[in-house]
Amino acid sequence: MSLFKVRNWWKTQCPTIEPAYDSFSLHCARLCIEEGEKDSLVVGSHTGQLCIYRPSGGTNLPDLDAEDDEQGNANGSANELAENVFQHADVILEVQLPLPVLGVSSGKFTTTNKTDPRLQLAVLHPMKLCIYQLVTVDGLADHGDHTRLVTLYDHALSKPAFSLCHGPFGGVKGRDFLCVQHLDGSLRFFEQDGISYERTLATDRYIPAPLHYVPRVDCFVTVAPSWVLECYRYQDVAEALETLRRHDPIWALCIGEYALDLQVHQISNTESVIVILGENNLLCVSDTGKVRFIKKLDYSPVCFHSFVTGWYWEPGARLMLAVVSESGSLLLYESDQIIWSAQLGHVPVAIGRANVAGLPGALVTLGPTGALAVGYLGSEPQLFRVPALNLAPFEIARCQKELLELEREIRAGVDPSDASIANAAAERDVKLEVAIQGEPVPCTEQQVTVLLSSSEMCQLSVTVRVEPKLEMLQLTVATDQAIGCSKDAFLFRDVAAHSTERFDVWLYPAVPTLPASRTATVYCSYTNKQGITRVLERSVLLPVRLFLKPAQPSKEAQHKLTLTVVPPPAQHTAGSVLGRLFPEFAPEGSSASALALQPVAGGGDGRKVTIVAAKSTNRFRVQSDELGLMALVLECLIGRLQGRESVGHATEQDDAAGRKDHSSRVQVTIGGVPSVSGLIRSLQVHCDLRKAVKQLETDLEIATGQMRLFERRFVVKLQERSLRALDGILMLLKRNHTAVAKVCLQIKTMRQKLKLAQIDLTAILRLFHLCYSHAANAPGGKYLEHLTALLAHSVLDSTEQSYEEMMLPVVRFLHQTGPLKNTTEQSESTPFDEAFFYTAKQTDRDPVDLSAHSHLLQGQLQRLLGRVNDRITAATTARSSGSGSGRNSVDFEDQPLPEAHNEEAEEEEEEDEKGQNEEANRPTDGSAGVEEFAQLSATASEWVNYEKISDLPL
Repeated sequence: MSLFKVRNWWKTQCPTIEPAYDSFSLHCARLCIEEGEKDSLVVGSHTGQLCIYRPSGGTNLPDLDAEDDEQGNANGSANELAENVFQHADVILEVQLPLPVLGVSSGKFTTTNKTDPRLQLAVLHPMKLCIYQLVTVDGLADHGDHTRLVTLYDHALSKPAFSLCHGPFGGVKGRDFLCVQHLDGSLRFFEQDGISYERTLATDRYIPAPLHYVPRVDCFVTVAPSWVLECYRYQDVAEALETLRRHDPIWALCIGEYALDLQVHQISNTESVIVILGENNLLCVSDTGKVRFIKKLDYSPVCFHSFVTGWYWEPGARLMLAVVSESGSLLLYESDQIIWSAQLGHVPVAIGRANVAGLPGALVTLGPTGALAVGYLGSEPQLFRVPALNLAPFEIARCQKELLELEREIRAGVDPSDASIANAAAERDVKLEVAIQGEPVPCTEQQVTVLLSSSEMCQLSVTVRVEPKLEMLQLTVATDQAIGCSKDAFLFRDVAAHSTERFDVWLYPAVPTLPASRTATVYCSYTNKQGITRVLERSVLLPVRLFLKPAQPSKEAQHKLTLTVVPPPAQHTAGSVLGRLFPEFAPEGSSASALALQPVAGGGDGRKVTIVAAKSTNRFRVQSDELGLMALVLECLIGRLQGRESVGHATEQDDAAGRKDHSSRVQVTIGGVPSVSGLIRSLQVHCDLRKAVKQLETDLEIATGQMRLFERRFVVKLQERSLRALDGILMLLKRNHTAVAKVCLQIKTMRQKLKLAQIDLTAILRLFHLCYSHAANAPGGKYLEHLTALLAHSVLDSTEQSYEEMMLPVVRFLHQTGPLKNTTEQSESTPFDEAFFYTAKQTDRDPVDLSAHSHLLQGQLQRLLGRVNDRITAATTARSSGSGSGRNSVDFEDQPLPEAHNEEAEEEEEEDEKGQNEEANRPTDGSAGVEEFAQLSATASEWVNYEKISDLPL
């Protein structure tokens, strides 16, 4: 970007404000309507508007054409020209034509009166060429003169037109002929005597290109579709007999790219030049086919204008080129040397040069929407100062205060009532229904059947009813990474009003593991007629049969969770409860107290989840050796206990009022939280796999670099015809190719393992989310909600950042801010170091630096969740001590599992003894209960007080 800017001198807006202008829409010429006039600006639009402007230049500005220095000094220098205000007298003509205007030109197109100096306008329409005469009518009384557009004659075209050029074809004096180029490349010539004929150039013309006439040599120049600049003599083209015509151009030059524009100028008595603006180059060729210069452009040009300063017969004449880039910069060249650069106010589609009143050599620009401006090159630079770097240390307290102030400003400027109105309007405009159709059927996806032989798939039906007409509507199906979808996106444009569409997709397990959640969410985003985008969301639960199948219950497991239901289920017998909750897995009439479920895919490895129901209480136990498998089963069990899901079927969540009431009445609490060590172990596995994938990608980059080196050496030896050396190079190529294929296979396998690790980590986070959400004595408030939200999203790694890098700032903020922080640990922890993270990010090839964020996240997350678990445990202990209930896990041993009679009995005796000892040691005065209650109250007040003081959202 240039330091200088093009100074605005005069501007206006054409009547058509739509994007209806191109490089052929602007024409600057002296029409000779009156004596001593300056150049006029003729603008034609694709909507048919034809306007002629003549900027007046104001009354208090000097005429720079005058040679009176005293007057110029009195009125100011040229660099201090003020911006002129558009006046109504600046418009000479403004008329609406019935057809679009493709091009405008001016010249002597009639022979009625050779002494008349006035020029005529030639306007090119898609199927017509019209010649107009500007007639000035003297005004009466106080009314001024006005100009009318009189049609002299027109020519109908047989084919659509593309461009127009004129000139004294054949070397005639005092007359101009017209040539129209059609879209198929053919030429139509019109002479003033009513003679017209059509000619076709020798080479094939599939793409039309700019066409210009060279008066000095009486030739036409154009660019062929093969990107060759060709020159045809007019006498050869105008020859009537095909047998006598010369088909080949007199000379041709390959320019190697499409020509955006082409202009012709005579620079001396013996030479004319052809200037071609390409997509990447600026070329100048003489009229004899010799290249004068080629300028390589390091920017994308939009339009250009060339002109000659001085008279061509003078030795001091110079060829000037003004090129506009797509960034809005104007670059001025003298031949191939740049002499000035300035920034335009907007990016034009056409540029010209005109001599207007008070400003000779003005730059005229036309924008795509009709913004017409006249300016000049300014000499006052717009300096930019680099702001000072903010080297202040990172302070969490200061950032927290700034974030609180910004949140208050946002809340003050946002009206929450508008959201409900907008949501209601979106629901009225588009009605979205999502449901599962039929029962699961055997999967037919080829990639899945090879991996999972016994998998099934279900049909998801999406129905959309649109009330108003919409410009765009998009449907997106979002599922867990472990769930595949036949087609996850639909896009529609110009949706008709009152239309209904239904789309069916198939969902199936894609990997041999359990997903973290079986919820499929359909998002419907659309743009209404006001241009506002709205989003609707509907969720549906997939059948459990797709992912789980029954197995033999296990008598012992490493991880156990206990659920308490209040009020208890309607049927109190153990067998009837599990049979009613899971009828698709338990046989009819079964009275088993335990149910084991294992993944449909990969279930042969012994991984399973066991559900044990108490015989005479309202408690259930979920146990497994794998934490990742428990999330899906636990979520399904809670949903069916609360009635948010029809038993044995998958329906939309909370879609009926009765289920909402039942869900609000039934309370399910989970006693205890799984060990944090399982989550930390899964994070470490994810980090190790990501490091392995990174190392394999580095090895692949090295191997492919060697392959390119060997290929270059092979080409060199092949050119030298050294057959003996080819044997060694071929051996190296084969070995290197084998190494590249091996690394590619390893990367594919490792990425599949990384995907499985991401799914497992997501499931473990989902399990912690369910435990904290249904904990009986968890400290409530906003921060616990944000803690559970932190554990509810999917684990994804981007190309630039890993999951650990993205989550570390959030976990660190929760760890150091709020009631969960510990002042003792806070003082001992390492302060935030920006330089460490910057170094770890820049040297990402070092395996130690890749795991730095993972180690920090593991430590922060372990301490944060450890504090939450301690508080939940303390609150549970206080509640159990105050209630005096002797119930423990002994309820599950009233009906032991089939394979663990003796062990369960021993466990029952131990639990009874433990309960009796606790009852005997409990103080009778209740002092311990009061003390723990005060501790719990202090904990709760800490949450409440912090929310009232800061109210800082995360």
